Amino acid sequence: MAKQMKKVKQPHKIKNNTIKEKKPKQGHKLVWFTIIIIAIPCVIVGYVLLTSLGGQNKPVIGDRFDKNDLNPEITDKLVKEIDAQLQAIDGVEGVETNLKSATLRISLDIRDDASSDTATAICENAYSIVDSVCPISTYFTNTEQGKMYDLEIGAYTYLVDDAHPLEGQVHIQLTKTGAGEKVIDNMNAAKNQDLVNQIKRY
Repeated sequence: MAKQMKKVKQPHKIKNNTIKEKKPKQGHKLVWFTIIIIAIPCVIVGYVLLTSLGGQNKPVIGDRFDKNDLNPEITDKLVKEIDAQLQAIDGVEGVETNLKSATLRISLDIRDDASSDTATAICENAYSIVDSVCPISTYFTNTEQGKMYDLEIGAYTYLVDDAHPLEGQVHIQLTKTGAGEKVIDNMNAAKNQDLVNQIKRY
């Protein structure tokens, strides 16, 4: 029987136990980057809202006229002078005059039994009074240098309410803009009666 050969033990290989360094995680950087991206528009929107709310109680200041416009100026003294003369017009029971937004507005409360012809004559009379104090060609006509005032004169028999129907009211409006000519309108009469009749049919 052949001798069995002894197995020679092979030397064990020594494992390389070198510890590998762990790379730092990048997750927290991504989180901060996302937060910053979201925060930027939120901050902008918040700033806009805060500035808008802070300016709500302040008037918006602006001027549609240049330095060469409204020259010469209609002063309070001139308005009072016009108002005083309007009071003396026959058939006028009340006068309201104001100057706002470069428009001189005159409201004339006339007798309830006045006709449209009477109201028109009163408007023309008021127009002449304005012209005598503030010449139309100077104060209510635009020039190459600048814009001027507008003029509105209204004569009415009464204000419409439950006791005073619209059907019986007389209301004449005279308008003169700086860029246009004098126009007189009957506010209770249709300019195109045929069109009114067509609308009523529907």
